[in-house]
Amino acid sequence: MTPMTRIARYILLTLTLLAATSSCTHNDGDIGPLFGSWILDSMTLDGQPYTPDVDGYTCLQFQGKVIMAKIIDDRHSLLFYSVGSWERTDNTLYLDYTHSDNDTPPGEGAYSAPYWLMLTPNAVNEVSILSLNSRHMHLRHITPDGDIVEYTFHKTF
Repeated sequence: MTPMTRIARYILLTLTLLAATSSCTHNDGDIGPLFGSWILDSMTLDGQPYTPDVDGYTCLQFQGKVIMAKIIDDRHSLLFYSVGSWERTDNTLYLDYTHSDNDTPPGEGAYSAPYWLMLTPNAVNEVSILSLNSRHMHLRHITPDGDIVEYTFHKTF
């Protein structure tokens, strides 16, 4: 066996071992079917179809206790995002958009609630889970004004 063949086999073996032993994990453990990215399919306001006034589509991402809402255009460019935290109790999600940092007041900037989803800024929003499985999610939020907003999402990964 030539030295070049030996080196090639060593590199191939190393790459095979790396591929077999490394993988993505769920940060902070398994959070169940919420983990991953969800695309907004439809939204209703008081039972009537409603289209958010944004140039792009909405994506929610759950990992650990962090939720990120994004507006993404047709070229997959990020147009806007907001970051919050979430807790789940039975069939209720509590989406917390009251966070801050040294440069950003509570509930502002990247910590603002996703306005296009009619969530309340600088607040913990209560959202009911109407149905949830590994591929589809149906949620309901009642705004402080009493408007009933429903969302349907499909999971991308």
